[in-house]
Amino acid sequence: MLLYTKELVAPRPTPGLGLLKFKKQKYKKFVRHSLAHSTVHGLQHVFEEEEERHVWLRYFWLLIVASSSIGCFAIYSLLEHRHDEQQLVSIIETTQLPVYSIEFPAVAICPWSHVNWARAQAAAHRFLPANPNKEILEGFHQLLSLLDKVNFGSFEKLDKLSTRNLTELINLSLTKLSSYLAYRCDELFVPDSCIFDETPFDCCKLFVQEHTEKGLCLVFNSMISENSRQKQLTNEFYPYKLSTAGEGTGLQFTLRLNESFLRPGTIIYEIPFAMNLMIKEPRQWTQQMANVFHLYAHTENFVAVHPTVFETTPSTNQMKLRRRRCYFDYERKPYYPETDLAYSRENCIAVCLHHAVLRVCKCSTPGFFPPIEGTRECSVLDAKCLAKNADIFSYVKMRDQDKYINDSRRGQLCHCPENCNSRQYKLTLNVRNINYDANETRKLIKTQVFYGQRVMTKIVTKLRYTTLDLLANFGGILGLYMGASALSFIEVGYFLVKLLWMLLKDGYLKIKTKLGY
Repeated sequence: MLLYTKELVAPRPTPGLGLLKFKKQKYKKFVRHSLAHSTVHGLQHVFEEEEERHVWLRYFWLLIVASSSIGCFAIYSLLEHRHDEQQLVSIIETTQLPVYSIEFPAVAICPWSHVNWARAQAAAHRFLPANPNKEILEGFHQLLSLLDKVNFGSFEKLDKLSTRNLTELINLSLTKLSSYLAYRCDELFVPDSCIFDETPFDCCKLFVQEHTEKGLCLVFNSMISENSRQKQLTNEFYPYKLSTAGEGTGLQFTLRLNESFLRPGTIIYEIPFAMNLMIKEPRQWTQQMANVFHLYAHTENFVAVHPTVFETTPSTNQMKLRRRRCYFDYERKPYYPETDLAYSRENCIAVCLHHAVLRVCKCSTPGFFPPIEGTRECSVLDAKCLAKNADIFSYVKMRDQDKYINDSRRGQLCHCPENCNSRQYKLTLNVRNINYDANETRKLIKTQVFYGQRVMTKIVTKLRYTTLDLLANFGGILGLYMGASALSFIEVGYFLVKLLWMLLKDGYLKIKTKLGY
């Protein structure tokens, strides 16, 4: 039996150390081989497999690669910050867009006098109960006098009705009464005086009656009323377009005064023979402020329209509304109740004001604004409420304006941003006196509405810095600093996936060995 001393026996290696050393060498070889052939510039100098390369040279290139990576991602962070700012920029896309690419604007004629007094007697028989007493007749006559002057918002005059007992008229529809008494097409237009695009038309086939905040108006080229929409079903070119410009090319018409239609004593002093001329978009209910002119008797009016098209690119639809400040047609509009009207700022204000009447007086005024289904129409008994709160209905407030404007008027807050795709009309009006013939006794108003020029300006609003710009610029700085590209990221991904697979595979084999499988 041989005895071996401790000194004679070689020490055994630690269990698993050789295998661990082998695995470390395998991973090291894989990492070095992968990175040495990477398309990222500089890594091949750091992980080159040639052993004769000096260590200090490897560290030098490693420092260069690390510095380039830091510089690359520092610049990228600046680009990302610029992208996150979501700044908008408006540019003039063209100043030569032909006018025939958009619809000719809607033209509304709204008489200052809303009542044709020649039908006042017939209205009394039609709308009053049988055998009305003297007080009812006087109250009805006073009601007609007020309706003759009232536009939406100027309800202060209605306060005079609150002193009368008009309970018997509670079921009287003011909208139907106003529509019955309003001027009709054949009562205003001189026959055969309407011309559009150098083609004569019957005026009553061009103009239809529509309710606006100015009362019942006669409107050309509109898409608001049911009669207007029916025109589009039978005429594929409606709403009309126009390709030419200048006087005599657009819409021409002549209005006349029949003094028998006016209430005695109001011809000169109270309500003269005059019209409101409103220029608006075909799908716009009314025009709140701008683009409304006054047409007076004995004048010839030349209205030149200079449209400008505004568009917002779809790339901005991910922005918050407070930054973009406009609605796309397909977006949900929480402050705009469901209605048949297409969204626009003017239509939104109209709906907002009508809901203000409903909220304050618990009734609606469909004679001025789009009807609200399922609501009660304001009657003569609601005149006091309308008059008392006229300052609410006549003044529209915008969000946050109280921070900057000290205004004691109550007004109505309407959250109505612009529509992202719209058009605006800049108008110029030239007026001259009509030179009548020697035997002419009529009072006339002649008007022409036409394009000022054949081309218009188109302005496009877009994101100053989009995701595509971010991607393109990131590729530029990546190539500038590191000489890398999208293929380099694929290589890195492939390298990491394969390294992870090797680790998982070796770990699985180790666990399987321990369990004795």
